[in-house]
Parts: sequence; C-alpha cells; structure tokens
Amino acid sequence: YRCDEYIDCYNMSDEWGCPISFPVVFIIFGIVIFLLICFALVCIIFTVVFGYIFRRKRVRAASPFFLLMMAGATIVGYGGLYAFFGQPDTVSCNFRIWLIFLAVVVVISSLFVKSFRVWRLYRSPTEIKAIPDWQLVLFVAVTVLPVIVVLALWTGIGTPSAVVEEQSDDKVHIVCRSDGLTGAAGTYIFFFILVGYIGIILIFGAMLSAATRNVVSTFNESRLIAVSIYNLVFLSCSVIPIVFVLQNSGPVVIWCIEVIAIIYGFSATLGLQFIPKMYGIFIRDRLKETKPTQSGSNGSGEGLTKSNSAAIF
Repeated sequence: YRCDEYIDCYNMSDEWGCPISFPVVFIIFGIVIFLLICFALVCIIFTVVFGYIFRRKRVRAASPFFLLMMAGATIVGYGGLYAFFGQPDTVSCNFRIWLIFLAVVVVISSLFVKSFRVWRLYRSPTEIKAIPDWQLVLFVAVTVLPVIVVLALWTGIGTPSAVVEEQSDDKVHIVCRSDGLTGAAGTYIFFFILVGYIGIILIFGAMLSAATRNVVSTFNESRLIAVSIYNLVFLSCSVIPIVFVLQNSGPVVIWCIEVIAIIYGFSATLGLQFIPKMYGIFIRDRLKETKPTQSGSNGSGEGLTKSNSAAIF
C-alpha cells in the first residue's frame, strides 16, 4: 500500500515521499484554489463598490445582484473542491456532490436569467419590459429546486459513502461511491440525471444567445452563455470520456483531470464576467463614468433604445 496513489492512512503517511505524491498535489492545488477564492472575494467587493455605492453603468448593466450571486456560488464551488482532498470519508463524499452541483447550477441559472432579461428588452425596442430582480431570483430558485431534489434522493437512497473495495491494482482501498439501495450504479444514474438537467438549461441559454446576438455589446450576455455551454461541453464530452479511458492511469491523474476541469469551468466564467468590467473601469474609464453605447449593432440599425437601456439600470 506504500506509494500506490491511494490514500489508505488518514494522515496520508503512506503517500509522502513518493515519486507521484498525492500530498504534494494537494498542497499545490490547495494554494491555487485559495488564490482563486481570494479573486472571487475581490470580485464581490468590486461589485458592491461599483454596482451599489458608485453605481457605474458598466457594472449596473450586468445586473450586480446576479454578479454577486455568481461570485458567491463560485466561492462555494471552489470550497467544494477541498472535499476532494485527503482520505475519503462519507461526509466529504456528500459535500463533493452538494457543493459542486449547487454552485454549477446557480452560476448557469444566473447567466441564463441575465440573458433572458436582455432578450425581453431586445424583442421589443419601443416598449420597456424590465423584469425586477426578485422575479429573476425566483426563477433561479425554481431552477435550482430540481437539483436539490435529485441531490436529496442521491443522498437518501444512494448515499455517497467511503467504502472499502477492490481497485484495478487488485488491492482494497477506501473510495467514494454510492451505497444504499442503488449500490454503485447510483453514482452514474444520479450524476447523468444532473448533467442532463444542466444541459437542458444551457440549451435554452443557447437559444437566447442566438436571439440576442445582435444586441449592442454593452448589454449583451450571449457570449457568457456561449462560454458556459463550452464549459459544459468540455466537462461532459471531454473530461468524462477521458476519465473512463484513463481508469488504469492512476488515481492522481484522474483526480487532477477532474479538479482542473472544475476549476476551469468556474474560473473561465468568473473571469469573463468580471475582468472586462475591471479593465473598463480602472484602465479605459480611469474610474470616471462613461455613457453606454446606444446604437444598434446590426446592419438594419436595430438595437436597444434609450428607454430600454435605462430599464436595465
């Protein structure tokens, strides 16, 4: 059991000093995740300062409440990665699925409702159809509810548990897998139910992205939805097959692929939401207020009117 890439001792003493060392990997990724959490906290502070105190249009146009919601969910997602560290136990196995999936669906739902708001304004340029934040928050809550139900069922009848079972090296190790009524099959059943549900949300998001592709860029959220779709495609179509193909490549390789994919999904979305706004306010505007572009972006001159632009603010 020494240097077999499985953590069989609670203090990880069986993996210290190995050529491929899980403890070293944990330290490196732990630092990276901590720095990303710090960046997400900076994003929250940035949104509060320039979305509510100084009320800059660059931030107000992007719905600061939902920016805060996405940044908060991203912190939860990053925090959920720490449940992948150390020797598996039943508590950490359950924290993995709850924190990661809830964070993912909140981020994606927030992007979806932001795009939906732009679509409602864009479809009728001469009529204000602003949607208050509380209605959009209600939509996000309704969207998250099925995920909570599935996770509750997963926890109740297919409880993710730390079990001792034989692995590819013909030794028994402690690993996370579903137990209870569903047995090991519950891991795949509930996982693909959740991935399929999130995929449906992103399909509708893609439709809104296509419908709002000609909206003036100041208020256009379609690119963010497209990035979210790319993240899901990357995670499901690339990572999942790779993990299955590399089952015999060792736990460290599989663990790194899974964690890097999750980090990429959250970080890419967070970065594309906040970095352009930070650049615009600090570099381009030099902390001064600027007026958003009001002209349309397609050949016919169609775009958001001044009244519809004001509805977002």
